[in-house]
Amino acid sequence: MSSFSLCDLIVPIYNSLSYVRECLHSILNHTEAGACRIIIVDDASDSHTHRYLRCIAAEYPGQITLHRNPENLGFVKSCNLGIALGNAPFVVLINSDVVVTPGWLERLVSCAERDPRIAAVNPFTNHASQINLPLAPGANFFGMDEYLQRHGPTSAADVVTSVGFCLLLRRSALERVGVFDEIYGHGYCEESDLCMRLTTHGYRTTVAGDVYVYHKGRGTFTDRGERYRRNRALFDSRWLGDYRRQFRVFRRADPLGPTRALFATRQRWNPMPVVWETARAMLAAWQRRDGLDLLRSTLRGVLRLPGARRPLATPEDVRQFTRPGRLRVTYLLHHLVVAGGVLSVIQLVNELILLGVEARIVVLFEDPAVYDWTPLYTQPLIFRNERELLQNFPDSDIAVATLWNTAPWVAELVRRGRARTAAYFLQDYEPWFFPEAKTVARERVRATYALIPHRIVKSDWLQGMLASDGYPTQKILLGMNLARFYPRDGVRSHPVVLAMARPQTPRRGFEPMVAALAHIKATRPEVEIVLFGDRFLSKQQIPFPFRDEGVVIDQNRLAELYSEATVFIDGSDFQGFGRCGLEAMACGAACVLTHVGGVDEYAQDGINALLVPPQRPDRFAGAMLRLLDDTELRERLIEAGLETVQRFCHKREGRETLEYFRSLL
Repeated sequence: MSSFSLCDLIVPIYNSLSYVRECLHSILNHTEAGACRIIIVDDASDSHTHRYLRCIAAEYPGQITLHRNPENLGFVKSCNLGIALGNAPFVVLINSDVVVTPGWLERLVSCAERDPRIAAVNPFTNHASQINLPLAPGANFFGMDEYLQRHGPTSAADVVTSVGFCLLLRRSALERVGVFDEIYGHGYCEESDLCMRLTTHGYRTTVAGDVYVYHKGRGTFTDRGERYRRNRALFDSRWLGDYRRQFRVFRRADPLGPTRALFATRQRWNPMPVVWETARAMLAAWQRRDGLDLLRSTLRGVLRLPGARRPLATPEDVRQFTRPGRLRVTYLLHHLVVAGGVLSVIQLVNELILLGVEARIVVLFEDPAVYDWTPLYTQPLIFRNERELLQNFPDSDIAVATLWNTAPWVAELVRRGRARTAAYFLQDYEPWFFPEAKTVARERVRATYALIPHRIVKSDWLQGMLASDGYPTQKILLGMNLARFYPRDGVRSHPVVLAMARPQTPRRGFEPMVAALAHIKATRPEVEIVLFGDRFLSKQQIPFPFRDEGVVIDQNRLAELYSEATVFIDGSDFQGFGRCGLEAMACGAACVLTHVGGVDEYAQDGINALLVPPQRPDRFAGAMLRLLDDTELRERLIEAGLETVQRFCHKREGRETLEYFRSLL
C-alpha cells in the first residue's frame, strides 16, 4: 500500500469503552502506518469514554482525527458525518466491537483494486448475517485469518448486501449513489439499502476471501428488536422484489461455500444448548404469566432438537488452525456458564490470545448465554465426557486446571504426553465448598493439589490457605476490565442501597443481610433497595419493597447498577476474593463488605470500605447507616476505592500470567 492515506477509517463510537479500546488498539497495532486516517466520531459518549478518546487522539495526532457530536445523533448520521470529514479514495466503516488482524486493511484494499466495479468489500468474521464464518473449534480469530491467507480464495465473492460491521466502500461509488439514508434512524438495514443502490447501478458488493476479523456482535446496540422490525419494513417497501431475486441467485451460486468447506469438521447430535435456551425462554414466559409464549417457546425448542448438532474436533483439526511456533495454553473448565470464576478464565484466555498465545478452552458443557455475556476470541472445544476429552485434547504446552474436578484430567493429560506441563488456576479455597461435616469430600479436594506441580492464586489469603496445606503457589492478582467497570455519568439521583442476594448459594449471608436491609428501610424509608443475583427473589420472604434486577448477565448493565448505588453491600460468610465488591468500588459505590477471606486483598476498613464481621445484621445496618448519613466519609472511601482498583487491571493480569507460563517452560 502506498505511503499516502488511501483510506478514511471511520469509527463511530457511543460508549462501550471496553470494546472501543480493543478495537482502536488493534487498528493501531495491525494497520500499516500512513495507510489510513482514523476518523473517530464520538456520538456524545459519557465523560469517561470521551476522556479516553481525547487521550488516544492526542497520542496519535497525525493518525487520528476526533470529532465529538454535541448530542447523540445515532449510528447512521455519525457514519455519514465521518465520510464527509474525509476525502480518501476508499472509506472503511468499522464498528467499535471489532478487533482486526495483521494486514487486514491492505488485503481489503487489494481486493477492491482488482475490479473498478467493486464498490463494497467485507472481511469474513465470526458474527455477521449471511457472510459469517464461525470460529473453528479450538481456533482463535488470528488463526482463522492466517489459515485464510494460506488457503482461502484470492478472488472476491459476490454477495447480495454487505454488512456494516467492517465495510470498505469506494468513495467514487458513494458520490454516485449517495451515502446511508438517514431515514433509517439509529441503524439497521441502512447498509443493505446502500448495497441495493450499488448493485442496481452495476457495482459489486463482495467478501474478500483472505481476510478474517473478530466481531462481538450485539455489542454496541441495546434496543435491537423493535428498531430492526421498523427498518426492515422500510427496506422491504423499497427493495423486496429486487432483493429476493438477487438473494435466490446468491443461494444457488453459494459463493462462500468453498471457503466454509475449508473449516468443516465432523458433526454429531448435541441437544443440550437447545435444551438450555428453551428452558430459559420457557422460564421467562412463565415468570411473565404468558401462557401463549410459553407454548411457543416449547414448540420452537422441540422443533430445533433434531437439527441440534455440534462439531467434534480432533487434535488434527485443531492443529490446522494453530499458528506455528507459539505458546499453546489450554484451560479446562467443567462447565462454561455465566459465573464470576468462568469470566476470569475467559478474560485471561482473551488477553493471552491478544498477546500472541494459542490459548484455548476445553469444557464438557456450555451455556449458550455465555456468548452474549462476554467476548470470546476462541471457539471452545466441547466434549461429551471425560473419555472423549482425554482422547481429543489438543496438543498443548501447558494444560490448566480450573476446579478440583478438572485436576485429575490435567494430570492424566501430562502423563499421556498431550501437555508438556500443568498448572492449577485456583480462585477459591475449594475444600470449603463442602460443609465441615463432609470431611471425606474436603480431603478429596485437598488431594487434587498434589496432582499438579504449579499453582496460581490471586490473593494472599488463598496463598496462605494453600501454604497451610503444604503447597507453594504463585500469586498473580485478579484482573478486572476497568474499561467496563467505571463510574457512569449522572445515574445517582436518590439514595440507593444495592446488594448481591443469592439465597440459593451457601455461605452468601442472605438472611442476615435481609434483616439488615429491613432495618435500613424502616429507619430510612426514602432509601431505595435494589437486589440482584437470583431469578427467584420474588419467591423469597423479603419484608420490604425492593427493585428486583434478577440475574444480571449484561456486564454493562451491572456497571450501571453499581454506579447508581450510594452503598453496595455483600454480606457473604466466605469469599475467595469478592469480585463484586471490587467491581462496585470501580464504579464509585461506597462498599460495606464482610471481613473474610480474599476481600482483604483490596479492602481496608475505614480506608476504602467498611468491613464488618459476617452473620451480624446489626453491624451490617450500622455500617450502611454511617455511609448514608456521613457524606464526607462516603466520598473519602469512594475516592480511595477508585484509586485502589487501578492495581487490578486485567491487562496486567494477562501479562503476568504469560510471564509465569514462560518461566515454567
